[in-house]
Amino acid sequence: EPAPAPPVLPAPPVRPAPPAASAPPTTPIPSLSGVTWTVLVASDRVYYNRMKAAGAVFGSAVEFPAHTSERRIRLVGRQMRIGRRSAARDLVPEIDLADKPVDPGVSRLHAVLAPASDGTWFISDPGSANGTFVNNRELDVGERVTLHEGDRINLGAWTVITVHRG
Repeated sequence: EPAPAPPVLPAPPVRPAPPAASAPPTTPIPSLSGVTWTVLVASDRVYYNRMKAAGAVFGSAVEFPAHTSERRIRLVGRQMRIGRRSAARDLVPEIDLADKPVDPGVSRLHAVLAPASDGTWFISDPGSANGTFVNNRELDVGERVTLHEGDRINLGAWTVITVHRG
């Protein structure tokens, strides 16, 4: 006589996955968030003319450059210093404005861009000689301003840095 078939046991109950809202929130790391921030460095004649009219452009010897260029720089890392390299101070900023045309109004360490925990970037002026402007408003020394798509950072006699998120 054949052995009886083993009894069929019911399948264990399936527990639904916990709702996503119960998971702890996570903060994306800017470099891993999928959002790339870049800046476009260029010359801004309107800003130069405004600074010259206000008497802030270092005498008549400083003229707007005859030849200008633009360059796009990707924002990466823990900070992006803006300034002019200095061998004497062993300073090489990530956004180096020492190449021609050299803007004489840019300090060696003029401003600092840094990522925020939410994936955005902010700017601060550590105490530049001639100030940093975001959308025509001068920053206070040490003030941190969150940057947005299209923001314009002016510094020196003619430099403009436009922020892009994409």
